[in-house]
Amino acid sequence: MTKAAIYVRVSTTKESQKDSPEHQIAACKHYAEDMGWETDEEMIYEDRESGTNITDRQAIQQVIRDARRGAFQVIIFAALSRFARDIGDSINLKRKMVNALNIRLISIDDHYDSDRDDEMLFSIISSVNQSVSEQISRSSRRGKRESALKGNFTGSRPPYGYVREIRNGLKVLVPDERQKEVVRTIFRLYTANKMGEKAIVTYLNHKGIPSPKGGVWGVTTVQRILQNEAYIGKNRSSKYETKKIYTNVNDTSERKKVLVQKPKSEWRYANKIITHQAIIDEDTFQLAQMLRLERGGGERGGIRQKINVFAGMITCAHCGSSMVSMKSKSKKTDENGREYRYLVCSRRRRQGEAGCINDFWLPYYPFRDELIGILSSALRSITSAEQLLEKHKGLIRIDQSGLESEIRAMRKRIADNRQCLFELRREKMSGQLLDEEQYRLEKSFYEKEIIQFERRLAEAAEELRKNSDLTELYENVADMLDELLDLDFDHFDEMQLVLKKLLSQITVDRSGDIQVVTAFGLPLQEPACEEETELSHR
Repeated sequence: MTKAAIYVRVSTTKESQKDSPEHQIAACKHYAEDMGWETDEEMIYEDRESGTNITDRQAIQQVIRDARRGAFQVIIFAALSRFARDIGDSINLKRKMVNALNIRLISIDDHYDSDRDDEMLFSIISSVNQSVSEQISRSSRRGKRESALKGNFTGSRPPYGYVREIRNGLKVLVPDERQKEVVRTIFRLYTANKMGEKAIVTYLNHKGIPSPKGGVWGVTTVQRILQNEAYIGKNRSSKYETKKIYTNVNDTSERKKVLVQKPKSEWRYANKIITHQAIIDEDTFQLAQMLRLERGGGERGGIRQKINVFAGMITCAHCGSSMVSMKSKSKKTDENGREYRYLVCSRRRRQGEAGCINDFWLPYYPFRDELIGILSSALRSITSAEQLLEKHKGLIRIDQSGLESEIRAMRKRIADNRQCLFELRREKMSGQLLDEEQYRLEKSFYEKEIIQFERRLAEAAEELRKNSDLTELYENVADMLDELLDLDFDHFDEMQLVLKKLLSQITVDRSGDIQVVTAFGLPLQEPACEEETELSHR
């Protein structure tokens, strides 16, 4: 008997749609019963995940895995809009299920049957579904915007210091008696006591006051509170918009949604100027904005100037956070006319001592120049890659674990596919598999996967061999260091690219000890330990 799978999807957990999967399942079961097909509870796939990246949806992945092992021959949807709402995703999944795996696809509401209808009809239905979905999204945003203009608070969470209540049919912000005093304290410390954001963070953490998320306070949280006009009774909306970001240009199904802040000129305020009770008076709030401008923190955002060439490579030895660049408040410059800059633990900067104990400030330019000088001098006396190999071949250490794991995984997948081929042939010989076309299709599918895995296995094995060839490895290192010797310090991107090839990790502890690990275990000073070089910057 033909086995039929059922796929249902709901992209929200709101009460109004919690019964929707049950309704979809019932409709699909009735259809299968009318067709004389067998259904099983294990072959009902319920997808409650939301988001743009369809490749990450577990239900979809399980459907494909079960289809490959022949668990069902038909899959039924209440509607193709439940299959996918992007036309590209829909067609890709349809081709994989119908064309590659020979699964019959049924959509009840759309009267679509892949055994009867062609891909053009499928494309038209999918295109209409995408258009309807986009229209619903636009209508939802428009309705939310109009609601905010009427004075409704439309945010997902109320600002710290407020709770959300429904009054006279409107969702309004009402001060929280305990938290509002913390907000007032923050503004008072910033304006009257002339304390900076970091000092306020230290004060709040020292007092044991929980942050909005229940943990320790950070600079960013204080900055947001100081700039939020909700505290003077104004309801601001349309501050953010959602954009699609494609993470793989070779596969457009790999994408995600991100929130992007709009320009302030596009923000909207409610028609009624004051929509709820203020916590902070207007004068205090405006004074805080003026002080932020004077202290250099008022207008943030836009394209940042690249300063730290070690970004992504240098971390705190205690908490693992990035070491970030900060400029001196004195605005003095060194003998080369450069402003004094330091690298500090980002968690310490945001949360003070409660976040991390590392209070060391690493002078950026002296450290940068010295490290690059050490890297450069490491090859000044070397005239060839062979000489470099002979001098340091006993010290090299190469991490091949990633490649070795991939090779093991490829071998297992090849073995699994060969086992599937064996079982497929056995079923055919025993007469269990009567459909010759299905046999050829599945045989071709497994054989193609084996060829792909074997090709990647050969590439990984060759890469492993090259990494094991010390002469070739040191020639690569020598090329990188040649680039370093000719480096122009004024070209930031070029300098960072070369350093990322040479350096694996840099850690800094609170005593000023710096551990530098090169990408290939190259010693920076001689004598030096096998993989690490210690620099002192006290």
